[in-house]
Amino acid sequence: MNIEQPNSLDVEVLKQFRIVFRSVRKHFQSVEHELGISGAQLWALSEIDAQPGLTLSVLAKAMSLHQSTTSNLVEKLVSSGLVERKRSSQDARSVRLYPTQYGADKLSLAPHPVKGLLPDALGRLPAPALARLHESLSSLLDTMSQLELDAGESNPLSDH
Repeated sequence: MNIEQPNSLDVEVLKQFRIVFRSVRKHFQSVEHELGISGAQLWALSEIDAQPGLTLSVLAKAMSLHQSTTSNLVEKLVSSGLVERKRSSQDARSVRLYPTQYGADKLSLAPHPVKGLLPDALGRLPAPALARLHESLSSLLDTMSQLELDAGESNPLSDH
């Protein structure tokens, strides 16, 4: 019976991923407990507060999210009274986002980093380290996609 044993580096990297995920989850739980909003909503609110009047597309790009996901986040922030939408006086089709006073007050109570642990940590990495991480994660995702294709999956992981 030939059972593949992972080498110790595989196990160490897996532990590192688990630590990252656990830390991110704990931070998000802390945000939800303290503020009653999700970590993603807090990040969106902080981006809007930092750039009052930004558009949904600019927010989506800043958060590296699909526009429909960003729209759902903003809808929750608006319905909670944390953000307001205003039509541009120059172009009525353009909607700008602004924090309300309630949103600014809530943001002032937020645990840091407001972007979340992972985006903050990635932003603090030196450029060469971030480039190496990008290359390594790209290889990992390519390998995972190939495994899905080999197993007969119709959509590779990288398309999700």
